[in-house]
Order: sequence, then C-alpha cells, then structure tokens
Amino acid sequence: MKSVILTLLFAIPVLLGADEFNVKKFGAKGDGKTDDTEAIQAAAQAADKRTRMFRSFGRHKPSSYFGTGQTVTFPPGVYKITRTVKIGGHVSLSGEGGAPMIQWHGEPDGVMFSFFAFRSRVEKLIFTGGATHLRFSNRNTDKTMITIRDCQFFYADKTAVLLEPTSQANHLSSQTLIEGCLFSKNHQCVQNFGDLMEIRNCWVDQTQPQMADGPVFINRYGTMRIAFCCLTPSANPDKGPLYYHNARWVDNYDRFEADSVRFGGEGGGIPAVYNYSRPAGGHPWSGGGRVRIVNSMLACGQMRRENGTVIRLFNLPAQIILTDNYRLTLTPFLVCDPSLDIGELLKKNPSGTAKIRFHIFNNQTASSKINAVPEELKRFVTKGSDCEFGQIKPRPVPKEITGPAKR
Repeated sequence: MKSVILTLLFAIPVLLGADEFNVKKFGAKGDGKTDDTEAIQAAAQAADKRTRMFRSFGRHKPSSYFGTGQTVTFPPGVYKITRTVKIGGHVSLSGEGGAPMIQWHGEPDGVMFSFFAFRSRVEKLIFTGGATHLRFSNRNTDKTMITIRDCQFFYADKTAVLLEPTSQANHLSSQTLIEGCLFSKNHQCVQNFGDLMEIRNCWVDQTQPQMADGPVFINRYGTMRIAFCCLTPSANPDKGPLYYHNARWVDNYDRFEADSVRFGGEGGGIPAVYNYSRPAGGHPWSGGGRVRIVNSMLACGQMRRENGTVIRLFNLPAQIILTDNYRLTLTPFLVCDPSLDIGELLKKNPSGTAKIRFHIFNNQTASSKINAVPEELKRFVTKGSDCEFGQIKPRPVPKEITGPAKR
C-alpha cells in the first residue's frame, strides 16, 4: 500500500508538469463570453520564459540556436480573444480532448496569433474570425520549422495562415508542413514565403461570398507542394450576382507542385494556377520557376468562363509538367494572358528561355479534339508530349467584381 502511495506522489509532479501551461491555470474561462486574451498571453509568456536556448555543446563550435520548447495547452471550450497573442520561437499551441475553438472578437483586421517563427507547432485547434489566424515571421532565421496539424480554419477575412518575412529579409529559411486540416469559408487560405511548404491530406472548401476573387493559395517564394487534398469551390455559379471572374486556386511566383489533388469542378470549377514565375536567370543557381501537376483531377472551369484553363501564364516558368491527370473538361491546358509578350521575353532573356521545357503527357480529356496548348508555346514543349496545338485566343479577365467588394 505504501509503495502505491509513493508511486502516486511521485507521479503527481510529472502530471502537473505535463500540463503546466494550461491556459485555464492562467485564468482563461473558455466559456465563449469571457475575454481570455490576457490569460492566453500570460500562458504563452510563461512558456517562453521556461525555454532554454543554446548555440554550442561541449567542444563544438557555436552554430545556429537550438533548445528546449514548451507547449501552451487548451482544454475543451470556446476561447474569446480580442487582441493579437504573441508567441515565442520555441513555444507551441495544442488543443486537448475535442478540438477547442478560439474565436476572434477584436478589430476586423486583427491577427489572432503572431509567431516568431522558429520551432513552431500548432495542433488540434479551431480558429474562427479575424483577418489572419496564424502569422509566422522572422528575419530569415536559419532552420525554421513550422508544423500545423489537425486544425480547422473558418472565416479569415484575409489569409488564414500567413508566412511573411520582416522588412529586413526577403524570405523565411523555413520548412512548413500543414497536415490534416480543414479550411472553410476563408477569403484566402495560405501564403508561403519560405523555402519549402507542403500542404497534405487537407480539405479546402471555398464558399462565396467569403472567398476571394483571387487566389486561394499564394506561393511568393520557394516551393509549395499540395498533395492528396480535396479542393472544392462550393459556390461558384456560372453567372449571376455572386459570379467571380478571377477566382483561382494558386498564384505561383516560384515553384508549385500538386500530386493527387482534386481541383474540384463545383460551379464549373476555377483554374488551378495563375503563373507569374519566370525562366531561369543569369546566375548558375537560378533555375527559374516551375509548375508540376500530376495524378490530379483537373475540373478547372468550362470554356465559357473568361479564365477557364489549368494554367494561365503571365510569365513563362522554366518548367511545366502535366502528366497522368484526369477529368479535364472543355478547358485548354495552358492559356497565355494578353499581357504576356513571348517575343519580348525571348529577346530579353535568350539564355533563360532556351532552357524552358514543358512536358504534357497522358492526360484524360473530355475530347481528343481540344487544342489544349497555344501554338506559340510549341517551341517549348518536349517531343514526348502528346498534347495538341492550336490558336487559343486568350480572353481578357474582367477586373471588376460582380460579387461583394474586394477586401
């Protein structure tokens, strides 16, 4: 009996330590009525103070920072916040039990959580309202790793998950994983501004009038990869007061990849990618932009849509790969935007454009007679491709929005 009591006594501190930064211990109520901002911020600050940072070990020379991390936990409940909560670089957020919900009740353009991105992890939480749910930023800190798992994001008026460097840097040296998450009724979902980002096993439901007349995902820098995700533009009618001319899934400025993704066709579907990435530059390390879509459902807008296509080209990336995709409706693979002057691009960057390679092979289309690629791109398409070429006159996409005002 004594041994059992001693075992329990020794176990109690361990159990308490595992739940040390529970927000309710710092005064949060989680009743959906009380403003829990200060309590959550207090828990985050206490967790940050308990982290330990190192730059060296033993006889080894100093390197970049590493250290111990702490986790702020949220028991089941609805937590009301009204101001941005700041999170340190070694502090994570985690829900317990059923996924707790955090609701924004502050200014309309508010950010829920602002992370100094480093060893950042967020899991098992629901976020609702505000402009941005999670913002990750730093001055290009080396070895930044961000993980977001099993979360749900609703009604972000700008971008639910936002990566952006500070003004002293042009990108984040980061690797980001977003896994098992639901995005629904957000204006935009994710912006990448780091080296590598993978979004996998997620459901993305864009519903008007919340969705943007613009991109759902923005890849500003580095590689964004979407894998095994279900993307549904649930309310995108062909015409009418809520018709959006310019809605699309991705704006790509660097390298974008998709594997086994359902680019859904609800309301006729919307384009997969607007590409702004460029051919290779003059430096040896500059490989140019890239778009690769494989094993995916491409219901990307009927021909009657002004912007109906798989990829709309505002510039020419160094590489396009479209292979083994299916259910492509009456939509061309590629459309050159009227603003794209291929002749001028060839003159300005002859060495870079000479390295452009487009490979289009084994895609299932609704009709074998579709002229799927503009004739002017034929010089860039590999001999192994099986697409057809023709005169595809690009239709200008109206700039005005017939639905709600642009945010």
